[in-house]
Formats: sequence, C-alpha cells, structure tokens
Amino acid sequence: MKAGFLIIFLSTSILVALGQADPEYQSVASARAEKIVAEVEPSLASSIRDKIRDVVANQYIALHTIHAERDRQLEKQEANKERVLARADSIVAERHDQYITALQELVTAEQVEAIKNGMTYYTVPKTYNNYLLMLPFATEEELVLIRENLKEAREHAMDGGSAKEKHAWFNKYKGRIANALASRGYNLKEEGERWAERRDLKSSATHITESSRVMRKLALSDKWQAEQVRNLLAFQYQKMDEIYTTKQLHTAEMEEALLDEAEKEKRAVKIWEESKNALDMQRDEFFKKLDRLLTDDQIELVKNEMTYDSFQKELSRFEELLPTLTDEHKTVVVGHLKEARENALNVLTIKERNQWFAKYRGRANNYLSKQGYDLRKATEDLERSMKN
Repeated sequence: MKAGFLIIFLSTSILVALGQADPEYQSVASARAEKIVAEVEPSLASSIRDKIRDVVANQYIALHTIHAERDRQLEKQEANKERVLARADSIVAERHDQYITALQELVTAEQVEAIKNGMTYYTVPKTYNNYLLMLPFATEEELVLIRENLKEAREHAMDGGSAKEKHAWFNKYKGRIANALASRGYNLKEEGERWAERRDLKSSATHITESSRVMRKLALSDKWQAEQVRNLLAFQYQKMDEIYTTKQLHTAEMEEALLDEAEKEKRAVKIWEESKNALDMQRDEFFKKLDRLLTDDQIELVKNEMTYDSFQKELSRFEELLPTLTDEHKTVVVGHLKEARENALNVLTIKERNQWFAKYRGRANNYLSKQGYDLRKATEDLERSMKN
C-alpha cells in the first residue's frame, strides 16, 4: 500500500511538471504568484520576474495536487489515515526544500523572506508588529523568541492547502509563544486588554488624551513609526497610573494600620521613595525605547510636551529677569530646570508638576544669588518696566 501511494504521488509530480494538473487552478496559482512577485520587487526585469513567478506558481500547483490526492486517499483508506498523512507530509517537506533552493538561485535572501510572507498573508510581520505594540518593553531575547517561533510557523504554513490550515499553524506557534512568555512572568490576557485600551483613540482616558496631544506636536509622517511612538507614550501613562495606584493602596493600608505618628511618618517616607524609584526606572526605560525611534530634538520635544513646556517657560523667565546672565551661569540654570523636568515627567497633575519646577527654580535662585545677582532688585526692575 505504501509503495502504491508513493507511485501515485510521483505520477502527480510528473503531471505538475508537464503543466497538466487542474487547468483552472493553474490560472489561479499563476495570478497569485504574479501578485506576490510584484509586491516583493516591482522593478525586476520581466525575464527573471517570469521565472520567479513560475517557480512560485508551480509550488502552489504542486501543493494543491498533493493535498487533493492526499484527501482522496484518506477517503479510501480510513484505516491507514496516519500512514497517508505521514507520507503526504514527507513529500510536501521534500517539495518544500526543493522550492526554497529554486528560489535561492533566483533571488536574494531578503526576497525569499518576502515571498514566504506573501504566501502566508504576511502573518509574520503583522503578528510580530502586534507583539511589539502589545509588549513594548519586551527584551531583545524575548523578541527573538517571538520572531523565531513565528518564522518556524511560517515554514509549515507555506505548505498549507488552505487559509484555515495556514492560520492553524500560526495559532499553534502563538500558543508556544504564550507559554514561553508566561514562564517569564507575562500575563498575555492582561497585556492584551491594556493594549486594547491603548488603541481606543476615542477614549477620554489620560493615556489616550495625553499621548494624542504629544503626537500632534511630533507630527510624524511615517505611520508605523508614529504608531510605535504613540503606543509607547500611552503605555508610559498607563504605567505611571499603575504606580500611583499602588502608592495610594499602600498609603491607605498605612492609614488603617495601628501605627504611632513616628511609624506612620517612617512608613510614608518609604512609600514615597518606593514610588519615586519605580517612576524613575519606568521613565528611564521609556526614553531608552523612544531613543530607538526618535531623534534627540524629537525626544526634547516629547519631554517638553509631556511637561507642558514648563522648562522653556521657566528659562525664558530667567532670561527676561536677568538679561546680563552669563553663558556659564545660564548653563547651571538650564541644568536645574532640566532636572526639574525629569522629575515632572513622572507626575500626572498640574499641581505636582508646578511643585517640581518651583523646587528647582528655588535652587537656581540660590545659585544665582551666590554668584552676585540681586534677584529682588531684578524682579522690581522688571515689574517697573512692564508698567511703563
């Protein structure tokens, strides 16, 4: 039975090679291959383009014929189902290797990748990008794990006889990815829900309104770049909100505990420090991620927009108040104001933002006073000039 089955498949291969298999499907396969090749490299010379198209089309035809024969054999040999499937898989695998070799002789490695994506509805890049958005702080090791599993799924999906079979392979490997990420502490259900919240652009939630406001100022023209940046911004506001929620929870627990005033004060300081450290770490990681997507000037714009341009407003105030401010002294003032901005990036309210700038404005004032500037007189002179 096994030998007879092999003969059937060998005969089918001959029919495919002679172009005698299912004329209607041949037309479908050729059109599909033409579209894939056009998307991979529109500028290819017609001679090489036709060769690539024929290789891709013949692969579709071969797979279609093999799967059809497999299904017919399954109907006839219900008792030998496993043997029929195993033999079909073996022949498909052999055909797969021959196909990839044929492509490699005609196109570059990058173009082979593109053809594979075209044959699988571009599921690898689309799904990988979705993981990037859902898990914006995933490590490089985790991203490699995701990417390699998706590419392995694609090798199987390329040989699927239908869209359903192709998607089944990707679903299988997405399950493996989910298990691997769960072992690293991820809860993909929760991550997916938070990502859905970040995509709800009609929401009035802070993470949407604030990220959208900053994005309007950035005005990025590249759609994928813009979506990554917007998603990161929204994620940052979500994480800040989580940290503040945790702080409020711990503060409430402290208030309910039977502690004397000294213990309460000690505990309050600890809660504040834990929250501040968490916010600082989150902020620094956020800007590391942004650094891969934006220029230094764009990152400056993001920082200023997230703090409502308070840095520039404060600096302009010093320059107006002290027109004789030297470059050396101005550099120190700028340093204080930028430190204020770094802290203000961690807050969600106007009051807290103003408090940080007021604190560092005071430090700048103290420094300038020590350098001989009379800030009181400068203020009086400015007020007088504004009245005149």
